Amino acid sequence: MKITINLPENVKTIIERLEAAGYEAYAVGGCVRDSLEGITPPDYDIATGAVPGEIKKAFSGYRIVDIGEKHGTIAVISDGGKVEITSFRTDGNYSDNRHPDEVTFTRDLKSDMSRRDFTVNAMAYSEKTGLIDVFGGEQDLKDGILRCVGEPEKRFSEDALRIMRALRFMSERGFTCEENTENAIRGLKNNLLKIAPERIQTEFDRLLLGEHAERIINEYYDVLGVIFPELLACAGFDQRNKYHVYDVLTHIAKTISAAPKARVLRLAMFFHDIAKPACFKLVDNHGSFKGHAEKSAEIAEKTMRRLRYDNAAVSRVKLLVERHNDDLQADEISVKHLLNKLGFDTLLQLCEVLIADDSAKASFVKEELKNHHAVIEKAREIKASRACYSLGQLAVNGDDIKKLGYEGKKIGEVLNKLLNSVIENKTENKKEALLNDISGHRD
Repeated sequence: MKITINLPENVKTIIERLEAAGYEAYAVGGCVRDSLEGITPPDYDIATGAVPGEIKKAFSGYRIVDIGEKHGTIAVISDGGKVEITSFRTDGNYSDNRHPDEVTFTRDLKSDMSRRDFTVNAMAYSEKTGLIDVFGGEQDLKDGILRCVGEPEKRFSEDALRIMRALRFMSERGFTCEENTENAIRGLKNNLLKIAPERIQTEFDRLLLGEHAERIINEYYDVLGVIFPELLACAGFDQRNKYHVYDVLTHIAKTISAAPKARVLRLAMFFHDIAKPACFKLVDNHGSFKGHAEKSAEIAEKTMRRLRYDNAAVSRVKLLVERHNDDLQADEISVKHLLNKLGFDTLLQLCEVLIADDSAKASFVKEELKNHHAVIEKAREIKASRACYSLGQLAVNGDDIKKLGYEGKKIGEVLNKLLNSVIENKTENKKEALLNDISGHRD
């Protein structure tokens, strides 16, 4: 039975225009894979037998963006947005483990498909021909198998980032790895050190957000250990601690899957206990990890900066890791102090970190989950009621304090004392009450 994929009108128009000019043209790669899985693709790529000059000629009158003509890629801007069109090609050597040193254009679709990474990404489709699947990608997709096109060693040697892409695909889609492909991943894992940090970061983020991240981190920690060497010591490390029933690596992996699918939270869970093996001491036959939160935060900051994460993400992850052992209290005054120190969003994120952490510990620890949820609810109540917990909400400001004769840093000290008095319900947050209260803070 002929497989039918519903292509967007602008994509169909581009394919038809190339066909009318005498060239083969197909939707290829991820958009075909996604469509076969019933997923709406985020974008569509087209491959064609036309070379770049011929593509431009076929689309005279259209807005064209040259995004890589050297490698055969032209973008056409149509009613449905930007669509990338790439000439069929074969690749030369990849001396930088990233880009081919040279490309040769071809009119043969199979030759073009044979250079692609995985069989599930090496399918093509047009309404005229239906699905073209030379390497068995459709069956691998049905079976949940990730398999390289051709020789795995060659594919991963061409571009080592494909190793991370493989792990990411398995995390996102639940694929299992075909044996030869898996052997090549492990055998060539050190080539990841040749890849630009930004590219590693992008794939790693998507891996962490995948539905199957826990399994991939447990199964491929040795591969990830090339990028995150501290992870290697976590594998099989017995915590010898009544609060824990898993080794450090398994605990980390489970906390990642327990955390919401938010980049900062899952990064925090990945790093939160990564320094435990280095901090381990046995005290009265009980495992102690004193200082591991601070040490893990240092590792998180150093590693994220190496991988070129933005400053905001680095700062937030570092803070969450540093404080993941905090004992939070759910009473109103305590939560107001936390809101003042952390802010609403950060406090909720810290609670999510504590929830994920305690979810992967011994069963009796899970009683703490009630408290973490209570802190979240109390924070939401406080915010909804517009109760004062920050200087910006205080009914007096620096100018009011200055008029009373205070100067310099003393103004800030007085404001903070007044804020603490309001938070602790000792003074009403009204200007008159606060000004009357200032006399009690004079030297």
